[in-house]
Amino acid sequence: MSFFQLLLTSVVFNVTANILLKKGVYAIGGISGQKAKLISELAKAAFNPFIILGLVFYGLSFIIWLRVLTFNDLSRAYPIFAAIVFMLTTLGSIIFLKENISVARIIGMIIMLIGIYIVTRF
Repeated sequence: MSFFQLLLTSVVFNVTANILLKKGVYAIGGISGQKAKLISELAKAAFNPFIILGLVFYGLSFIIWLRVLTFNDLSRAYPIFAAIVFMLTTLGSIIFLKENISVARIIGMIIMLIGIYIVTRF
């Protein structure tokens, strides 16, 4: 696979993981961070299918990411990865989680696309 194919596969798995984790944490009622509740909340999370599947997708993304880093500069690969993850996670959040998006965030994503173009060209 080419650099971009591997990178995009890692991105898609990462975005899928994030959306699944959000659905999972919502399904269990969240993680409060309170010491008294932490063990029981983490136990719920450990058995939630969305969270389990999200962790599997994170693992796959990580393995593919290691392959990307094997043959590419981190200074080139990571900005592309981060920007595309941000954009696709935002899009997935709108589609699958019914989240709202502001005009400022859309402008920011356009600026990121310009940045990706510059990073990949030079």
